[in-house]
Amino acid sequence: MDGLTFGMVVYDRAYEMPGRVTGFAGNLVRLARPTGLTWSARRTSVRPATAWEMRQLTALARLRGQRRPLVRRFTVCETCQGNRLLRALHHGRAVLIPCGSCQATGRTLLP
Repeated sequence: MDGLTFGMVVYDRAYEMPGRVTGFAGNLVRLARPTGLTWSARRTSVRPATAWEMRQLTALARLRGQRRPLVRRFTVCETCQGNRLLRALHHGRAVLIPCGSCQATGRTLLP
């Protein structure tokens, strides 16, 4: 596989940017960036990333994490056994918001 492995950081000369290898298909390499951008590149246009290009990708991932909008996921509320609990990520920390039933009854949330 030309020394390329899954998860390896490479530089695509055609797109002129680094990316992480996520797959292979014939003579194509599937690449992804922390922003969610994915693309396919020819193996001949891809080379291992330099230390500077690796730092560039790491910095982009860090910036993406800081600027990402509030992410919300719903999970089952353990207090109510079945009602909903909103678990949100806000500035890098999890925030638990009680479901409507817990708020109405004043029950305490389980950590």
